[in-house]
Amino acid sequence: MKKIVLIIACFLSVNRLSAQKIDGLWYSSDSTRVYEIKKSSENKYTAVIKSSTRQSDSAGYIVIKDLEYNSRRRRYEGIIYSVKDGDATFVKIKFSGTNKLSLKLSRMFVFDVLLKWIRVEV
Repeated sequence: MKKIVLIIACFLSVNRLSAQKIDGLWYSSDSTRVYEIKKSSENKYTAVIKSSTRQSDSAGYIVIKDLEYNSRRRRYEGIIYSVKDGDATFVKIKFSGTNKLSLKLSRMFVFDVLLKWIRVEV
């Protein structure tokens, strides 16, 4: 009985880890942009605009740089750049479910800006 419980626990933990992969394609919350997050170095990721329906956007624009996992706080942290004016700010990214990312930007003095990205299902 203990072996069965251990096997089930191992299966669930492996399944959870595979569902929490950040690399891949992500929609913006309004589905006008598709971002691609890919590994840029050993422990760092980069996000670029893969495609967009907005006229001012250009494919290949780097939106997030130096994104890495902070294991102590259980989140990804990096620098996000505004497509409109190029301003950089610190971003904290957490998974909210298996197919959603919550991006918290420290852009305003009092309130944080919260963005949602949804994984593209292929």
